[in-house]
Amino acid sequence: MFRDSLIVLATVAQIGCGPKTPPAFFTNPFPLLTWLGEFTRPAGTVYPQLADSSKYGSLSGLSPDPQTRQWIGVVDDRERSRVVWLTINFGTSGLEVAPVRMQELAAGPGVDAARVTQADLEAIVALPDGRFVMAEEGHLTDAGAWQPALLVAKNDGVVTDVIDFPKEFQITGDGKRGLRDNQGFEGLAITPGGHLIAGLEQPLIEDGTVTFDRGGTGRLVEFAPSGSTFRVARQWRYQISPTPIVETFDATCSDGENGLVELLALSETHLISMERSCLMTKDKQFTANTVQLFAVELVAGDARKRLLLNFDDITFRLSSALSRLENFEALSFGPIVNGMPTLLIGSDDNFRTTQKTSFLLFGMK
Repeated sequence: MFRDSLIVLATVAQIGCGPKTPPAFFTNPFPLLTWLGEFTRPAGTVYPQLADSSKYGSLSGLSPDPQTRQWIGVVDDRERSRVVWLTINFGTSGLEVAPVRMQELAAGPGVDAARVTQADLEAIVALPDGRFVMAEEGHLTDAGAWQPALLVAKNDGVVTDVIDFPKEFQITGDGKRGLRDNQGFEGLAITPGGHLIAGLEQPLIEDGTVTFDRGGTGRLVEFAPSGSTFRVARQWRYQISPTPIVETFDATCSDGENGLVELLALSETHLISMERSCLMTKDKQFTANTVQLFAVELVAGDARKRLLLNFDDITFRLSSALSRLENFEALSFGPIVNGMPTLLIGSDDNFRTTQKTSFLLFGMK
């Protein structure tokens, strides 16, 4: 049934009237996802419209920007933290994505410059007033710990506010409790009411480790609007699935256990989550990714989830460049196609020559 719906929709979409502005939100909490297209480019691709193509890549988060009618993405690079705007279209030529402008971040008055210019940015959402919010996941350097935070910026890239997470999500460095280095808050969503929901990639140290045999308890943390900023509000437990088993890929990459990497709000209580793992062969010669999408409902203190799509089921639709998938980390609404909302998924190439910057587009019914 899933395969048949993909075939029909792909045919209809090609003769449509073209893309329009993405939807603000989506009413169906368990959408049927139907295949539309792929756009993939290898690392090192030159983009003449950019002053320096080498600075474009490693996209870890995407969000429609209502002010520019483009998409804004965060570049996962701890040197000269920056964002990029992209045009995304779908028509008779299929899915087309082009970066059009990059902007380095700068610290506003009273903001620690290091936390801004050396941030490990993993997710982004655009606010209706033209500002955007990015998630620093939390990481360690020789200079110390960069604690997880939300960075609020104006559309010129100036960060005006840094909002810290509760103390239980701090990096302690003792190896017994707290946030895991470089495995903190990877996902960020904004609800119709303007609430932010951040998702923890891996369980806290004291909550155990995700393995091939068992999952783990992650967390979702809400930030409610409070004047021009946000305050910590509710939390939900989120059960991360065990790392999927893939034949011949018997080990995980460094920090490659299955984890929650992105969130997208459909309503105040319903989300789509994306989980991803990185696997490798025992001789470390080859790697592969697994990717799954879930429908999530927030009930009391729990995030209940149901599988929407296992990417293993769509590999026959993908180009040979994605035979072992990619490091997909970005999740966003895409352009409207033939009056239909779409779901856009992007990958982080880590600025590695062996990886690609890929975008996948699905219709939502």
